[in-house]
Amino acid sequence: MSHPLARGLAAGAAGVTALNTVTYLDMALRGRAASSTPERTVDSLASAVGLRVPGVGETRRNRLTGLGAVLGTLAGTAVGVGYGALHALGWRPSPPVGALAVTAAAMVAGSGPMTALGITDPRGWSATDWLSDVLPHLAYGAVTAATYRAMEPAAE
Repeated sequence: MSHPLARGLAAGAAGVTALNTVTYLDMALRGRAASSTPERTVDSLASAVGLRVPGVGETRRNRLTGLGAVLGTLAGTAVGVGYGALHALGWRPSPPVGALAVTAAAMVAGSGPMTALGITDPRGWSATDWLSDVLPHLAYGAVTAATYRAMEPAAE
């Protein structure tokens, strides 16, 4: 896999897996429920473009949950592709800088639309809320940057 965008896509997918794993471990360890913000984001985005996710009751909630997860996966893989694009343009950060840049980009990609839609406001988050968001994104950033680096040809 020699194209930087393809490497970015694969690295972003690996990062999404890491983010989900850390999130689900947090849920298991603390016994906390899943966040409803992805589902609410899908519902708001659909409404904003004049669509309605079909179904009633649990069927509709399940669709929103599934679409929320897909939206998160798309955001994570898109950030990975963006990282690959920056590499294609010549940006070669150190591993820690790359990981932090990807972490920040993923946090903006994830929380930005939710904040813009009024679904959440990070200014009101507690320290626990921030940890629940930052730690999975740090795992995403570290795994995405490391995976990308591991797939780079030796000449790069």
